[in-house]
Amino acid sequence: MDEADKSLAAYESLKKSMPSIGFLNRKKRIIAFLKVAKKAQELIDNKDVSEDNALYLLSIMTKKNADFQKSAMMAAMHLATVNRKIVPAVGFRYANEMRANLQLLPIDDITPALD
Repeated sequence: MDEADKSLAAYESLKKSMPSIGFLNRKKRIIAFLKVAKKAQELIDNKDVSEDNALYLLSIMTKKNADFQKSAMMAAMHLATVNRKIVPAVGFRYANEMRANLQLLPIDDITPALD
């Protein structure tokens, strides 16, 4: 299996892991982002994709999947209030980069999370 096939398979598994976000439901949207980010982190840990490739796949999901775009935006806006221990590293990095795109201040990796 070449790199393109691995990336396509990884994208499909990320897409399948996307749960419902509800209607204007902040909690469900953040949980949906966390589930997809956890799946992306598992792919990285299993050496199925690199971290850069996982970040790229998350950005593709943001463009192609409106529900994921809404959940990623919600997670980025409320990243400071989410317990840092439950956010996978790749999800934290992606949400922090999305905060920069929204012209919001980044969240330090070592900042204690608000519980």
